[in-house]
Parts: sequence; C-alpha cells; structure tokens
Amino acid sequence: MFSKLLGFGVFWGVWVLAPVLVDGFSAIVTMIAVLWQRYKTRSITTHLDFCPFVSVIIPVYNSENELMACLRSLEAQDYPKDRIEVILINNGSTDRSFRIFAHAQSKLPLLLSWHSIINQGKAWALNTGIHLCRGNLIFNIDSDVVLHPQAIRNVVATMEAEPDLGAVTGAIQVLPSPKGASRWGLFLGNCEFFEYITAFHVGRIHQTLLQSIYTLSGAFSVFRRHVLMETYLYSQDTITEDTDLTFDIYERVKSTRIGCVPEAIAYVHSIKSLSSLYSQRVRWQRGQIEVASRHPNLLKQSFFQLRGFSPKRILMVDHTLSFPRFVWTFLLPVLALFGYPSSLLFWSIVALYAFYALIDLMWVVVAWVGIDQRARKRLMRILWIIPLLPAYRMLVFWFRFSGFLTVLAEPGQWRVEDPIIQMQNGMDDIRQW
Repeated sequence: MFSKLLGFGVFWGVWVLAPVLVDGFSAIVTMIAVLWQRYKTRSITTHLDFCPFVSVIIPVYNSENELMACLRSLEAQDYPKDRIEVILINNGSTDRSFRIFAHAQSKLPLLLSWHSIINQGKAWALNTGIHLCRGNLIFNIDSDVVLHPQAIRNVVATMEAEPDLGAVTGAIQVLPSPKGASRWGLFLGNCEFFEYITAFHVGRIHQTLLQSIYTLSGAFSVFRRHVLMETYLYSQDTITEDTDLTFDIYERVKSTRIGCVPEAIAYVHSIKSLSSLYSQRVRWQRGQIEVASRHPNLLKQSFFQLRGFSPKRILMVDHTLSFPRFVWTFLLPVLALFGYPSSLLFWSIVALYAFYALIDLMWVVVAWVGIDQRARKRLMRILWIIPLLPAYRMLVFWFRFSGFLTVLAEPGQWRVEDPIIQMQNGMDDIRQW
C-alpha cells in the first residue's frame, strides 16, 4: 500500500507539481505585478506642450504590396505632420516599391525621402537611416507595419514624461488573416494574436517593471539619438540585430532605461503557414543564443538579482526550466513499459493540458485590462481558441528547440528551411547515394 502511494505521489509530483511550480508560479507573479502597475498608472496623458521633431526610418526590400498601407498609417497619425520626417532606405528592391513611394510622395502630406544602398541587409539599411535622419527621437519600423493613429503621440508623451527612458518598444498586435486564408492559416493567425497580446500587454510590462526587456522589437522601436550614438548601432553579425542592439544599450548606456509603451500599437501581418512559423521561431531562438554569446560581460550579471537585466536568469528560465517538457514528451512510452496504467497516463495528460489552458485563460484576462477596444472585440470573437492554445505553444516550443539545435551546427542566416523540406532533401540524398 505504501509503495503504491509513494509511486502515485512521485508520478503526480513530476507531472503536475513541477509545471505548477515553474510555469504557474511565474505566471501568477507576473500577472499580479502587471495588474498592480496598471492600478497605479491608470491612464497615460497624451498632452504635449511641445512636439519634438521625430524621424521614422523604414527599411524597404520588395515591399510594394505593404508599403502604401504603412505610409498611410503615418499620414493618419495624431501628431503634427511637419514634425515628422519619414526616411525610406531601399535595400536592393527589384519590385515596384519606388513607384509606391513616388505615388505616396505626391499624394500624402508627409516629409518623405528615398535613399538607395547596395543590398547589405536590414541592419545596414537601418544604420544608414540613423545617420541621415534629423530627429532626436528615432522610430524604426518595418515596411509591412501599420501604426495605430496615436502610436507616435503615445510614445513621445511617455518619453517626454520619463527623461531617463532611452529606448522603448511598442506593443505589437497581429492583424486578422486575409480573406481566402486556409483554415490552418486562420488558426495560426488567431493563436499568434493571443500570443502577441499576452506577450506585449502582460509580459513586456512586467519586464519593464523589472528593467529586463530582452528585445526591442525590430517591427516597432524608438530611440533617443544620443542613446544610439553611444552604441555600435545595428550589427550584421547576427540575424537578430534588434536583440543585439538591446544588449548593446544595456552594456554601454547604463544611465538609461529600456521599456515598453503598450499604448503605442503597431499591427503586423499574421503568419501564413506552418513553415513560415517554423522559420521565424528558429531564427528568433538561434538569435537569442547568438546575441547572448556576443555579450559575455552581461552574462556575468547575478542570476539572483530581482531587478535589472540578467540574460543568465532569462536564459535559465527559457531553456533549462523548459527542459522538463522535452523529458515529458518522451517519458510516456517509458512509463508505460514500467507498468503505469494507461488510464493514469491519460488523465495526467488531461490534467496538465487543463492546467496550461487555465494559465492561458488567466493571461488573456490580465491582457484584457490593458488592450484597446478594437482588440477586445476581436478577442471576444475568437475566445473558442483558448482551449487550443496549449497545443500551439507546445508546437512553438519544439520549433524553438530546433533553433537551439541549429545554432550549434549552422551559420546564422535569414533563410531557414522548414522540416518537411529538410526531410525531403534528406531522402533525395539517400536515394542518390
């Protein structure tokens, strides 16, 4: 009897107690901190006695289908148009991007300029724009991004109110999938919407409180000019140049803070396919590890400091504590061989899945408090997808784990083959051999 109770306790302790302690505790702490912060700062003031001149830099590479929407969102900004300059850096486009720019220049009341460089990559294009621009506040956005009409004003108001805030990321939200998208595309797009809502409207706020933002999003970030000038700017030696610049600011500009302005919203297009999601997450994960290795001094920061940037702590939580998921995936058949009844294995999986679904529901509830009305309406329409989010997050975990493996074997690059193509190529090689 005692041995059965001991076996039962060990089993459920490993399968249920461990994720509850790791994922559940950290999630609850994050949510409480974010709710408390929102209670203390219930609203952001957008009143400006003076509107500083700002520069918006847009790297362009074959962006004819998205560029006009991006420029129109800048024209719609609730900010004086004569206080905004928009610099487009053409990075070797071969499509009609310049014609789109020329049409926008003739139609939109914006200070637009176009500059072409030899195709050297996004980092080179951004650095070129930084040296050409005139504003003391520099906005870097992707050419397929659409800004909320109050995005620029909200960022400027926040940075004017907090002079020690040297760089910020906005909140990224995912646009609905286009008409004609497959059911699989709709599912991925809705899951991605939930993922970004909780990541930026909960996770990034908590990171701001702890002064531990890991990445200033390349899709929409803002910098004070003097902060950028104290860094090496964007690096071409890594595929995640936005993360590398974030690390560089922590390392070289210790007098400044980095944060997130959740009221400044940028909309991005949803992932179109599973292979695109795989390629994206492999790049992100690989870049995370690459960048950490490029800044060994930051890795010396204390693991136990509760406030301040500690890549060691973040990587520990992100990688080492996620290792149990890897073990749990392959432990099931082993447990069956050791005589554990199939019913026990089944209900343990159900209990774990229900636990993670509950965690996702809690994330969504906390995010609801801080998101705009448009996002709330969409959230209400797709609440049915919350029970499926744990499966999506598990899928993303395995994609990220693949990124961890590829960083050990492959050079950093933007092009990543999806696993299906890799398997097909491998089979072709075997046949030829």
